[in-house]
Amino acid sequence: MALFDLDNTLVDRSEAFRRWAVEFCADHGLSDDALAWLIATDQDGSVPRDWFFGEVTDRFGLASADTTWGQYRRRMPELVSCPEEVLESLTLLRDDGWTVAIVTNGQADNQLGKIRRTGLDRCVDAWAVSGEVGIRKPAREIFEAAARGCGLDLRGGGWAIGDSPVLDVEGGRAAGLATLWVSRGKDWPAELAPPDRTVTDVVAAVQVLRDEDSGRYSCTAIRTAKPADEPGLRPTRGDAASRSAAVTDIHRQES
Repeated sequence: MALFDLDNTLVDRSEAFRRWAVEFCADHGLSDDALAWLIATDQDGSVPRDWFFGEVTDRFGLASADTTWGQYRRRMPELVSCPEEVLESLTLLRDDGWTVAIVTNGQADNQLGKIRRTGLDRCVDAWAVSGEVGIRKPAREIFEAAARGCGLDLRGGGWAIGDSPVLDVEGGRAAGLATLWVSRGKDWPAELAPPDRTVTDVVAAVQVLRDEDSGRYSCTAIRTAKPADEPGLRPTRGDAASRSAAVTDIHRQES
């Protein structure tokens, strides 16, 4: 079982935010200094969105932080992208017999919009979005929710893959998972225990998983019954041929 982070792991959230900030500045007649401020204050998505949009509202004299935040959530799924090679890698991983899910913090409309618009919904078995399940990474319970959505249990082992040392690696480790850090060219924080493996991008992460000895880090998966009406959890597994066809369809639908 492989549990992937979404933002800046499977999708390029940083570039999507930059594009949103450029549009925001154009719409409000703001300068390049304002663009630089937005990108710096965003801190690569690490700060709470309610705080961020409160700061934006105060700095630029906007009427409502909630209105601007809502506009942002509607627009971001349209700006985010998932490279074709990532979708293909996930398909190959599932064809190898892996169960794949997404574990992400964020508002449900924004995160689900990203998952569906990019076609990731057709390349994974389930997802757990904090805004739907009411639990945020690094809490163990959100990893449990994602595993449960796949009909599995964390006692069966697996991997947590993501770009955040705290949310993904520390959170995954605390949940009993092996950890794979997507560094994006950054240095690992010296104060934290290192991940089990480090790669620069998610395609390389998938290759690590495919190359791993299946018995080294995880035991036989423990299947569990999934509640049919549990929010945020959606198994989608199909046969290899249908998944490959789905990826082809996804690429045609992208704009």
